[in-house]
Amino acid sequence: MSDRTQLKIYDIVGSPVWVSTADGQKVYEKIVTAFKAKRKVDLSFLNRGNLITAFLNAAIGQLYNGDYTEAFLTANLTYTEITDEDRQMVDRAIENAKRYFANKPQHDAAWKEVIGDEEK
Repeated sequence: MSDRTQLKIYDIVGSPVWVSTADGQKVYEKIVTAFKAKRKVDLSFLNRGNLITAFLNAAIGQLYNGDYTEAFLTANLTYTEITDEDRQMVDRAIENAKRYFANKPQHDAAWKEVIGDEEK
């Protein structure tokens, strides 16, 4: 993969407010589409207003679900126009995602135990 694509979160979401998982999902899908086209991604945080972890979990965290190796993501996904604070949030979302996907059945079972199994 040599060609690079710049994805601007602001353009994908259409606003500086990055708080919904649905909007995060849109960003995730754009990243995956670029990877499938054999393109590296520069993810731009330019014009960020509000940002929460739930958005980052959907946009970036789920990239760590096993479809891509950490080495692949490190080599092919870069972050531009990002503040140190936002980078810390991204890193936290990534670490949480790696922990979750490494033990997904246990995490899901624990969650069901906490909220109750609605299928009863």
